[in-house]
Amino acid sequence: MARPAPDPVFVLRGSIDAVNSVRFYSPSNGSQEYLLSGCVSGEVRIWNLSSRRSEVTLNGHHGKGILELQLLKKDKILSHGRDNQILVWDVTEGRKDIVSSIDTASFSLCKCAVLSHDDRKCLIAVAGLEKSEVRVHDLESKKVIHRLIPPTEHKSFGMPMCLKFIDSKQLVSGYEDGSIVVWNLETNKIGTEKKLHSEPVMCLDYSITSKKGVSGSAEDKLVSWMIEKGDLTTCCEVSLTNPGLSDVCIRQDDKIVTTAGWDNRIRLFGFKKMKPLAILSYHTDSVHCLDSSQPLQHMQYQHLLAAGSKDKHISLWSVYETNR
Repeated sequence: MARPAPDPVFVLRGSIDAVNSVRFYSPSNGSQEYLLSGCVSGEVRIWNLSSRRSEVTLNGHHGKGILELQLLKKDKILSHGRDNQILVWDVTEGRKDIVSSIDTASFSLCKCAVLSHDDRKCLIAVAGLEKSEVRVHDLESKKVIHRLIPPTEHKSFGMPMCLKFIDSKQLVSGYEDGSIVVWNLETNKIGTEKKLHSEPVMCLDYSITSKKGVSGSAEDKLVSWMIEKGDLTTCCEVSLTNPGLSDVCIRQDDKIVTTAGWDNRIRLFGFKKMKPLAILSYHTDSVHCLDSSQPLQHMQYQHLLAAGSKDKHISLWSVYETNR
């Protein structure tokens, strides 16, 4: 007999609007574990996971929704808003300082992707101004260093919907027409492509270790795929009970894939064979975003899964883990 699905270990309440982005945050001083959240009203909060309270609120996007939150080197935080702005925050020692910004000049709803090489080099990919275009900015110079545009004779992919760096030489894009495209950043040309979905690709994730990705769309399926010898090949397709995924997340140990559904459900799959493992039910509206923690040093749980929802709540889960 299957074990019943667990309840969340705790829930963070207090967001003033629907939660669009969550990100675990462990400062380099190692004193506490935190969670970042960004909402539709443009507010970024830093939650202390021990006290389960919001300690810091950041407002820099003029009331426009937060699309994405990312962590940079030296405890910096990056926020991407619907005001076209990418902001870099210094929140060390009680600061709330914006130390850098980039105007993306794009009103797309596509979340940015970030690749932080070292203390200086950081690449940020965003949807471009032209149809199907992706632009890659260098954070230090704030210049566009790559413009990724399909050839004139190529079919249109529609708008880019989601982005993920594989490494400094490759970027994966999910498009409005259902295509997954791998861009070669050395040539600024398409490396490989394949239409895996019949609806817009809403989310994707990729594991460098397993060399395998997974993507979800507005339709009722989840697809895993690999990039082998320069070609994109389908590994597995999983049918979903209800259509529509907002986010997908591969856990750091490459064992579990988690999806955020429009049907208010969080679903877990084994990454290797995409076997359904569990359905987590708590939220009363669409689940918008997910993040899986690195090993936690100051809590009783080794890993946690965070999920943000349109219902303004953030649920925290311990799944397929042994408590300390």
